[in-house]
Amino acid sequence: MNLIKKRRAKHSKRGHYIQDIELKETAFSPGDKYKYVLDLNEKRIVILPSEDGKGNTVSKRKVKDGYKPVLDIRSKEAKAFFGEADQLQVSIYEDQVIIEVFEEEEETLLQKATRTVKNVLKKTGKVVSLSERVALKHRGTLTLSKEDLRKAAGFEQVSFEDLGWSVETDSQQGSVSDIQHALSNIGIPLQAASLFSGMGIMDKGFVDAGFDIEFAIDLSENACETYRANIGDHIVCGDITAFDKEKIPKVPLMFGGSPCQGFSAANRINGYLNNPNNPNNLLVKHFVDSVKANEACQVFVLENVPQILTAGGGRFKEEIYEALHEFDITSGVLLAADYGSPQLRERAFLIGSKIGRIDLPEPTHSPSEYTTVREAFKGLHDGIPNMKDHSDPKAPTIERMRHVPQGGNWRDIPHHLRTKKMTDSGSTQHSVYRRLEWDKPCKTIVNPRKSNITHPDLHRSLSIRECARLFDLPDTFVFKGKKNANQQGIANGVPAKLAKAVALKVKYAIEQFNIRQQHATV
Repeated sequence: MNLIKKRRAKHSKRGHYIQDIELKETAFSPGDKYKYVLDLNEKRIVILPSEDGKGNTVSKRKVKDGYKPVLDIRSKEAKAFFGEADQLQVSIYEDQVIIEVFEEEEETLLQKATRTVKNVLKKTGKVVSLSERVALKHRGTLTLSKEDLRKAAGFEQVSFEDLGWSVETDSQQGSVSDIQHALSNIGIPLQAASLFSGMGIMDKGFVDAGFDIEFAIDLSENACETYRANIGDHIVCGDITAFDKEKIPKVPLMFGGSPCQGFSAANRINGYLNNPNNPNNLLVKHFVDSVKANEACQVFVLENVPQILTAGGGRFKEEIYEALHEFDITSGVLLAADYGSPQLRERAFLIGSKIGRIDLPEPTHSPSEYTTVREAFKGLHDGIPNMKDHSDPKAPTIERMRHVPQGGNWRDIPHHLRTKKMTDSGSTQHSVYRRLEWDKPCKTIVNPRKSNITHPDLHRSLSIRECARLFDLPDTFVFKGKKNANQQGIANGVPAKLAKAVALKVKYAIEQFNIRQQHATV
């Protein structure tokens, strides 16, 4: 937590405006919400960004070179606070503003802002809620960033000495018991670990919902390259089956979706999770084992094909429930189009919770409101990254495509033009030579090259960018590496809007839990 500015201010019986130009370097931007906590006994106010979208609104004042953000503190209690002061001191940090009564003698600080803090605390994260009782001592001030509080609260094991704090019990300083009392009110942070992360399409939904992803892992080097370019360099390119699960950060949320090319039948000895005859079964087991190895995990989200819930007459699902019996688990199948995605893609989700049951999200879009392919492709042009990344079909393929209308597939191709693999026995998938319809959502996107998923008008398969639009990804999400690997990698993804809908449901549950915990400690 870096101090940006410290200054004196005169008191005012009408309240106080903070309108420093330096606020532009902080989390307080015009239009954002903020809250403030008054400790009238200790003569200080702490102003924090609002995590729930409620509170006062940061306004702005025009100046010669642009604008200044303005924080307006004018409640009845605040007026009384300012009215009693001879002078005030305003300290502006990146993620909080502190106003306190100014005294002539030099203050003794419990926290030392040293480089040690920066080395231990890699970045400032998000904490869902802070108790109003984290208003700290005026003299011997202990000012903790939200990341500091989270780490000291036990989500990451860090000692006071590691942080460079000199903890003393002088009467003019906050005691260790004061610190622990404050820490008892810290909520579960929005920290997550991602397994089977792929290119980060599902992760994008969780990031958009407000989560900090501290760890990710995937086997594909190509996928990891794209992940690093768009989500972050916290991804490990490795095999989860060989990875030491104790090295996964002890975060409160774990999520992921293992490869899902079907699940084998159980045998009498090994059941489903331990079935050696199907690696996909074992990958689900490694997700389960990763959750069980993390004692700090409060919520998990497992995503997969709908068959995971019905395999063996539901026995596979039951084994997952049994293995993670300490969690209250909700499961079901969600349709991406119901949440604003232009894709009729069904995915199964299992949400496990130790903080109270978390239901699946309710649909946000009715069928009449579904996003269409036309809406998804609006504004596309060859200058957008990955737009030209599509397979160039050969003449026989183009000839077959000419016979397929919008909404059609390989069955519309004349028999004399069909390949030997195109049979009416049911072995040829409906997605083969599927041509998209402009004014409807698309069917489930599989590998566009292997299935020749066709543009609504053009006689070619979809480009990587067109697929990205159908997975709710912005054009700033750039795919790295080999085209063939990207075609398969994007087909393995979870539409970002669907992932975000699930993530927001989890976030809300965490917020409610933190509110309950806060009231329980008052």
